[in-house]
Amino acid sequence: MITPPPPAWLAALQDRFGAVLRTPLARATGTLTAVVVAYDPDAVRDARDAHNATAAERLAVYNRQYWFRLFGVMQTAFPLTTRLLGHWRFNDYAARFLLAHPPHHWALDRVPDGFAPFLAEALDPSDAREALVEAARIDTAWRELFRAPAVAPFRPTAADAARLLDARLVPSPATALVAEHFPLLELKADLASIPGEAPVPAPARLPHPRWWMLLREPDGVRQLPLAPLEGELLALLARHTVRDALARLEAACTEAERDALPSHAQRWLARSVERGFWATLRGGG
Repeated sequence: MITPPPPAWLAALQDRFGAVLRTPLARATGTLTAVVVAYDPDAVRDARDAHNATAAERLAVYNRQYWFRLFGVMQTAFPLTTRLLGHWRFNDYAARFLLAHPPHHWALDRVPDGFAPFLAEALDPSDAREALVEAARIDTAWRELFRAPAVAPFRPTAADAARLLDARLVPSPATALVAEHFPLLELKADLASIPGEAPVPAPARLPHPRWWMLLREPDGVRQLPLAPLEGELLALLARHTVRDALARLEAACTEAERDALPSHAQRWLARSVERGFWATLRGGG
């Protein structure tokens, strides 16, 4: 059965009301304010005055609530980024993103899709760019872990062993690998004890990157620290065959690290399988 198109008058009414909802809120006074003079006069005529508010003022309620709802969704999706910027500054970037990429999906949790790369391009030089880009990347990883489908972990068989070296391990969507250059995961864990909406100072850069494996479990996300070479190996395995990943890691090692690499790599690979980091083995025969 083919659903007939809506009447032209209804489509026009919806378009006018949608444009009112998306009208940006003013920030000049330090408070998010509806700019009623920017509303389409026809949209204002569509509404009616009430005993305690004009038609434009009534539309402004919907306009503000539209933006407040979306800001809440964005802040929930990017909690670490929000606190580093502070809510007011974060909302500014969120508004710019939402104007450039208005929501088109019925699911609200899809609204923040693409925000991390947008923010990386839009950040002002006065912001702590490197820490914020990394924070947005961590928030994105966390968000994708909760949205990922349930996948049975890869459990190698005897047949898999014969083709392992020339195959590629595919990471489970319920896992993530994070290399942090700032102690942001530590800060993320502390956010609940830091009330308010003011910016939280970006932590100092770490002397060396820290690697973490993130695993989605029934009661939340588990963070497992990794040795530096262990993290590099898992990152290489996700992009190359096992043979090529081992060769690339060996080439990047110091001579002292190279001597112990075979036994370490075997242990790290076995541990990643045991923790359910991989979903399947692709190719190799």
